[in-house]
Amino acid sequence: MQTALEQLTLNRYKDPSKKRGGDAVVYTRVSSQEQAQNNGSLEVQLKYCDTYAKNNGVTIREYFGGTYESAKNDGRKEFNRMLEYVRKNKLISIIIVFNYDRFSRTGAAASHLSEELSKEGITVKSVTQDLDTSTAIGRLQENFFHMLNNFDNRLKSDRTTINTREVMLKGYWPYATPLGYKNLKPKHRACFHEYIITDEGKQIKKGFQMIAEKRYQFAEVIEYLRKRGVEITAKSFRYVFSNPFCAGFVTGKLVGGKLIKGQHPPLIDIKTFMTVQDVLNDVPVAGVPKVSRHDELPLKTFAKDELSLMPFTGYKTKGNWYYKIKAGQNPVNVSANKLNELFVTLLSGYECKPALRSQIATTLKVKLKEKLIELGKDATQAKKKIAEKKSLLEKVEKKFINDQISEEIYIKHAGQIKEEIVELSKESDTSAFNSSNFDNAVEKCLTIAENISQSWVTAKYEGKQQLQKLIFPEGILYNKQKGVVRTSRVNSLFAAIPLLAGDSSENKKADSLKNRLKSNEVPRTGFEPAHPCERCDLNTVRLPISPPGH
Repeated sequence: MQTALEQLTLNRYKDPSKKRGGDAVVYTRVSSQEQAQNNGSLEVQLKYCDTYAKNNGVTIREYFGGTYESAKNDGRKEFNRMLEYVRKNKLISIIIVFNYDRFSRTGAAASHLSEELSKEGITVKSVTQDLDTSTAIGRLQENFFHMLNNFDNRLKSDRTTINTREVMLKGYWPYATPLGYKNLKPKHRACFHEYIITDEGKQIKKGFQMIAEKRYQFAEVIEYLRKRGVEITAKSFRYVFSNPFCAGFVTGKLVGGKLIKGQHPPLIDIKTFMTVQDVLNDVPVAGVPKVSRHDELPLKTFAKDELSLMPFTGYKTKGNWYYKIKAGQNPVNVSANKLNELFVTLLSGYECKPALRSQIATTLKVKLKEKLIELGKDATQAKKKIAEKKSLLEKVEKKFINDQISEEIYIKHAGQIKEEIVELSKESDTSAFNSSNFDNAVEKCLTIAENISQSWVTAKYEGKQQLQKLIFPEGILYNKQKGVVRTSRVNSLFAAIPLLAGDSSENKKADSLKNRLKSNEVPRTGFEPAHPCERCDLNTVRLPISPPGH
């Protein structure tokens, strides 16, 4: 009776490790493909593990790993295949590794995993770190190794982050090669990478141009590219065409989103790239949105309700077209014909009579050139301030890199300095302006202004959009109660026309324009009809109300 009771007790409380045999598996790994191919570490690990098993009379049932797998997390393919095998095979009670950092470098997670395996009767044995993990002190030592490996891993990660940031600040791209490019030196450090534009890249460039033309739906661009061998999908479309790398820049979280001139060739010019971003931003629908265009609704999204500031969309009912918004408790609907007619009336206020053209042209050229001289003085001062801000930014970045300030403080101060630099940059460069630019811009402006309302009426949909955005960059506001439209921002070349045309004497005209130009911004040059400067945004003036007579 006593013997039977003793056997029952032994069965109830026996060591769980006794449920398993004494066989083993071997797990080896390195962290990178280069190590796997070149440094012979896998062979050394395997040799030591085999020697340990032979000296201790342990049978090896299976080998795992033998390749490169990062140990920063435990989502490794071979590692998980090994764990699944040992848990199912009751003959296995030992996992043999070269040292504990070959098993895992996840710190507390590695200690927890080792503890869980121990409860199942499985011991992780390091052949270069002789520990008896069946004792408390041995378990403590193993945990210490796991934590030390994790700490070392974090130190390497921190060093890598700092080095990668420095590389990016110099314009090099340290990550995967973007679609449309080929890296001629992929195994070298990022500062030695050489990128060339591939045939796919040339097709993507055509895709940028198609989007910028605003004549193609996104699905049509995708279909065009896929037929020419470009691996692109509806989901990757926006990512590919919004990547600043294509315009010759590098950016990312490590550099705080800062745009840095890259060391690689741009696939597309910055002007076309920004035009494409405007098109992408105008389409809020995910996936492959369709561009909805109706000739009867050229003011769609361009016109807004004055009270809610919501943009108008459109619809058709019983053969008639309407603009509409559905915001809050006061939806607004207006006949498309009525709003279009009001806009034509607004445009007519900026028309230049042929008899006044020569006089207006002469006055505009003189006053704009005077304004340019003033801007030149301001630009010199702005450049000096920019240099001071950049020097200050470098000091902040150095302090952050040297751990003298926290990331929070760095982001706060660096962000503020960068914003100040951007604002100063708008004033810092007037090099694109010269007498020829002004003369051409003024003449083109007045040519369009001679019959601007009729030009808009007869233009096609795209022509209407270009013309209305050129003259009123921020669109128009419609007040249904008053039945009027107005605008708060007008291209400065066109804004001067009603001011001159409304005065009766030559002196009044000159004085009126002179006073207006003191607060006006100089128009950009470079785009039809008033050419924009790509480095500044000086193309408009602000008006509190509609032009005289409206």
